[in-house]
Amino acid sequence: MSMSRRRFLAASLATTITPTISGIAQSAGSSGREVMNLVPAEPSKAPNYWCTWATQNYMYGHDLPKLDATLLEGEPGGDLARAAMTEENVFAQGGWADSFYPRIRNELFFLLDDGWESGGTATFELDTKKFPSFDGTSPERLRKLSLAAQKAGWRGAALWCRNTPDNDRAHHLESLSDSAGVEYWKIDLGDPNFSLVRLRNETHIPLTFEHVHGELPVNGDWHKDGRFGAQSWDSSRMTILRNTDVYRTYDVTSILSLPTTLDRLAVMLEGAEGHPEIKALLNVEDEVYLAAVMGCTMGIMRHPLVGMRPGGDPDLFFNGPRQTKKRLDEVVRAVRWQRIAAPFSPGTGKTAIDKEVLLDSWTFESTQTWQNELVGATIRQGAPARIARNIDLPEVKTKGDKPFVFAARFPNGAVAIGAQQRTRVGQAWYMPECDVTLSVADAPGPFGIFGHFDSLTLTFNRAPRGKKILAQDLAGARAVDITGSVQLRGNRLHIPGSIIRDVGLRAATPGDLSSPGLVIAFTS
Repeated sequence: MSMSRRRFLAASLATTITPTISGIAQSAGSSGREVMNLVPAEPSKAPNYWCTWATQNYMYGHDLPKLDATLLEGEPGGDLARAAMTEENVFAQGGWADSFYPRIRNELFFLLDDGWESGGTATFELDTKKFPSFDGTSPERLRKLSLAAQKAGWRGAALWCRNTPDNDRAHHLESLSDSAGVEYWKIDLGDPNFSLVRLRNETHIPLTFEHVHGELPVNGDWHKDGRFGAQSWDSSRMTILRNTDVYRTYDVTSILSLPTTLDRLAVMLEGAEGHPEIKALLNVEDEVYLAAVMGCTMGIMRHPLVGMRPGGDPDLFFNGPRQTKKRLDEVVRAVRWQRIAAPFSPGTGKTAIDKEVLLDSWTFESTQTWQNELVGATIRQGAPARIARNIDLPEVKTKGDKPFVFAARFPNGAVAIGAQQRTRVGQAWYMPECDVTLSVADAPGPFGIFGHFDSLTLTFNRAPRGKKILAQDLAGARAVDITGSVQLRGNRLHIPGSIIRDVGLRAATPGDLSSPGLVIAFTS
């Protein structure tokens, strides 16, 4: 495998890393001055992955003088995406595995989506026509695929499948994955009796299963309020949640992704409350700041490929004013926060859901969704204004529209809060002004802050007096002392929005549009 993150930092910064209290690392830089890094060097072990599917769907048409965007919709578009799953696209120099997410890929599985198999959707037979260099027996081919992902620096290969078999055939596939070093399956429908989980538990194979309940890309009655709807304990979705390792909230539209995913998350958290026997994690796909704050895993799909198609560069997966493909630093920050605060089960602790619902809306054009019936329609998606896990709901003050605000206290005492944008017809991804107050009670931190705030106030049971207040862009490696730039009055720590933006974007990649993401900690 490629150089570890710890060795890379040591080599590039010419420092010697030594651990200190509270997981904070100190280093002596080349100037001899002590440098504090609030982000642990140890990679996150959360079962996060980058998925090829959106990139596959962007590959067709690069060299055409004109592109009929309707070819990208529905099943014909899926066929084009499957055809793009090739050894050249995936593993060649400059290909996806070689070029995407170099700073954090050792913390992510490289998940090959639909198109890698031959003979069906759960054969686990690597398509030799698409991957000609991976020859040999079936186990040998799969092993070579796994090793290629690791050689490129990824945590390992993960595999998509659908409608998996039962019993002996299922055991054969699990054993095949084990021999190849594949540790994650994205099961896109199927396994209704969870026989995969039962067999895995009997054999103790180190294999993580992700199950789903198939959803349309928008929730509920999208002509009205677009709500997901409450789930009883015996509903099919809750049954899946309590019988899997990871439950993915499933597909969404690009432009209304946040409210659609937020409402699904709120419903699943509420349904799991009071059931500590649930051990599964919730995966909120590409909403990476939501995952970081709310203790969920990520199925990352955004990628850096832009401007490669004629006719306005249509991309059905990432489109609109949000410009998600230019927000890659958010992924780095979210993954690195999970070195500090790992995802945790929705059955752990309590969930608070705001009764106020914010309604987002958008009128979709032909290149903005693969769901044909949404084209030309005004879609509405509602979600709670605030969600909190194991912590009180934040107080949000605005002069107009409200942002979505969410927060969580993690089992290790870390706390995170996020504020994210809204969408309405004619104006996608705009950020309302907001002053937010969050009671962190006796939480020791560290404290993660994600998104734009005009100000953020943290209230404590006991004020952290006599300590330095350090802050750091989660995409960076050096903390700064902000003690003199914030106000500690009584038990209230007031952080101006200018500090959040300055520090939370300090390590930004030039041209990246990501929202701030930072960590704050107290030290003697």
